[in-house]
Amino acid sequence: MRIHACAASVIITALALSIGGTAAAQARLSAATPSANATASGVRALTLTFAEAINEQLSGVDIVMTAMPGMSHHKPMKISGFKTALGADRKTLTMALPRALPAGTYKVTWRAVSADGRRAEGSYGFSAK
Repeated sequence: MRIHACAASVIITALALSIGGTAAAQARLSAATPSANATASGVRALTLTFAEAINEQLSGVDIVMTAMPGMSHHKPMKISGFKTALGADRKTLTMALPRALPAGTYKVTWRAVSADGRRAEGSYGFSAK
């Protein structure tokens, strides 16, 4: 009976450790250019780097201009026309813009799916001058 209890304890411990290791493998954002709350000029590309390799087809980014200098009633405007490319490391997502972003504040909303199917999402803001 003691052998069965010991074996069950070992199996439960192994399962707990394997679940904990899997949960840590999430496609969280580890770096961004421009970075959160930064002020940048001549922004022609945004780069997001994730902690894990991501699935390009299931991941994406939205860029929205949330405010423009001198226009107090500016409605949020979605930025379109950028090309998205996944780097060879499969962790770096680059959005190349057709022209530099005009002065204003921007919100970047991202969603990423890691190679093992785990989903993550988030957002951050920055300013362009």
